[in-house]
Amino acid sequence: MKRTTVASQGVFEITDPRQFKALRSALRQEVVDVMESLAPCTIATLADRLGRPAASLYFHVRALQRVGLIKEAGKQGEGRDKATLYALPGRRLRLRYDPAPTTRQRQVGPIADSLLRLARRDVRRGLADPATPVSGTDRRLWVLRARGWLTPAEVKRLNQQLASISELLSNGRERPGASPIALAFALTPICK
Repeated sequence: MKRTTVASQGVFEITDPRQFKALRSALRQEVVDVMESLAPCTIATLADRLGRPAASLYFHVRALQRVGLIKEAGKQGEGRDKATLYALPGRRLRLRYDPAPTTRQRQVGPIADSLLRLARRDVRRGLADPATPVSGTDRRLWVLRARGWLTPAEVKRLNQQLASISELLSNGRERPGASPIALAFALTPICK
């Protein structure tokens, strides 16, 4: 197994090919996303937040656990109500992109495909929900593609802003007045 690292701020860097492969599943990506804001949590809590039966998650949680992306974090309850708590190996998970393009394509490409399919599903559900705000500063649905020419300094600024947005979402916790929000983005060079 390749070495994975936990950075000082609690970011777990994914470098193991088995971990990349495990995240090709959109459901496993959702499990990890929910756990970033809820962990430690039980499978029952995950099931509730994902709107899925708990039985449908055990296989995926075990698959993530086998490759070190989820770990047991104790027990909750007593007797028949006793349940295992699960957590991520770090506060957040991040892919470490391999410098070799062919390896990068093999590892990250299928994850990106699943992520974008998941985003498409979320967008379609949001479009179908009449309660979804779609304009103004309170909007919850926004589909956008922008293209431009940026200097290295502007690319750096863009990446800092995307990191800040990612941090805002990852730190969002369930609380009164808060609603679940997902953001999927793909920053890409325009290659010829």
